[in-house]
Amino acid sequence: MDIARPDLAKKKRIRRFFSIGLAVAALCAVAAYVITLDAPRTQVRRDQLWLGKVEQGTMMRNVRGLGRLVPENVRWIAARAPGRVEEVLALSGAEVEPDDIIVRLSNPELEQKHADARLNLDAARADMESGKVRILGDLLAQKSRVVDLREASEMADLEARIQQELFAEQLSSGLNKERAVMHAKHCRVRLGMEEERLSFMESSVEHQLAALQAKVHSADAALNLISGQINALEVRAGFRGILQRLEIEPGMQVEQGRLIAQVADMKRLKAVVEVQEAQAREVAIGQKVNVDTRTSGDVEGIVTRIDPNVEQGIVRVDVGFPGGLPHGCRAEQSIQGTIELELLENTVFMPRPASVQANSSTTLFRISANGNMAVRVPASLGRSSASMIEVLRGLKPGDMVILSDISRWDGKQELELR
Repeated sequence: MDIARPDLAKKKRIRRFFSIGLAVAALCAVAAYVITLDAPRTQVRRDQLWLGKVEQGTMMRNVRGLGRLVPENVRWIAARAPGRVEEVLALSGAEVEPDDIIVRLSNPELEQKHADARLNLDAARADMESGKVRILGDLLAQKSRVVDLREASEMADLEARIQQELFAEQLSSGLNKERAVMHAKHCRVRLGMEEERLSFMESSVEHQLAALQAKVHSADAALNLISGQINALEVRAGFRGILQRLEIEPGMQVEQGRLIAQVADMKRLKAVVEVQEAQAREVAIGQKVNVDTRTSGDVEGIVTRIDPNVEQGIVRVDVGFPGGLPHGCRAEQSIQGTIELELLENTVFMPRPASVQANSSTTLFRISANGNMAVRVPASLGRSSASMIEVLRGLKPGDMVILSDISRWDGKQELELR
């Protein structure tokens, strides 16, 4: 039969408790060891980093912007007369000369007005001719009347002298003498009045003819105006270049003043560079610009105009090319412009890191001498350009720094490079 051994059970419990205690102690020791260890270093592959070197020397400050080539001379052609589009003779992209007809319009009402204006001019000319005949006829009649009165006045004076001599020899009565003298006096008065009327008529002839001539000029001007509108029904380019845009189609009704087409001189192009508002504050007319045409290489230009308006944070800068553009450049071609602001002599600078602003303090990872570690250091930065930034404090010439975005390593003081 089995014999109970209570002492053995007690020993087993003691060994179990001892084993558990040892395991707990080992775990605590391991945990304490892990806690006392430093956090593992973050490892980063060197070929995935954008590195740059701090240098000392001459730094060119500049700003960059994208843009396009556009014609310097652009002319919009507007309808000078209303009408319906009968025929389109040139399409977008066509080369046109100043006298080339682009569009033909029709306007029956305008043609009727033209016919009426011509008739009015003919009537005004006829009125002028008939008026001239009437005025000259009246003038000749008045001259004839003056001649007759002058003759009558002279005869009356002669009769008065005869009567005076007869009266002196007592061959005639005093009444005859007084009658002859009075008649001569009245003839002289009538002659004077008619001579004054003749003088007035002679002086007014020019004014009367001028009034008739003015009516002719008015009718002629009205005809010329309508004739110009008739001629304007044939819409001409008026400019040598390329027909860029055509805003109408056959059959459309066009009102006077409506824009019909756009003609541009493709031989003279300029660049329009879009610059951020914050960077455009230092841009000035006359500054040099390097323009990358993307297809024909780089070309030098100068700032010729700065748009005073800001649209969605963008300022447009016009760039001219005194030396011309390379062969093959076309309107609406995409370009990149780099505007030179100023040259900084004997300056410590480096390539501009991502997400770093000018005149700011930040921290950067500096590469150790052996190239295996990157340590976070504070740095003060100054003026900047499109690709470079001035270093004021924290780095020295020859230092290598990480230029990539380091926000993912916030809180890390060291990086291990491999």
